[in-house]
Amino acid sequence: MPTAHQYERTDRVAQLVRSVVASQMERLDEVFDGIVITGVDVDRELSVAVVHYDVRDQESEAAAAAAFDQHHHRLQRALGDQTSLRRTPALRFRRDQGPINAERIEDLLAGLSGEPDEAQVSDIAAERDDET
Repeated sequence: MPTAHQYERTDRVAQLVRSVVASQMERLDEVFDGIVITGVDVDRELSVAVVHYDVRDQESEAAAAAAFDQHHHRLQRALGDQTSLRRTPALRFRRDQGPINAERIEDLLAGLSGEPDEAQVSDIAAERDDET
């Protein structure tokens, strides 16, 4: 059973990874200017660190993914050079889905009105007929 101490270590390593990657991103490429690291998840064995990021606009998404692919080895090397970890976690980069999901929910809520329109009423009636 994991102890609280193990969770503290993964949190400390995650914060360290975030700090090193963010500082290197500033130095490596201008494409990284529009990218924000939203979090880092490190597995219990400290072998993999997933860096979650978000971009300011949809047009930058492909450029961000390409920049992480291009500079992956430099970021990995910097993590090893700047930390005293016996074995550095392998870096993985993923777009954070939280802001995307939040925007989708906001759009759905904005589309809701107090009264259902005729199309919604007919869909509900059709569903009831199918159930019987």
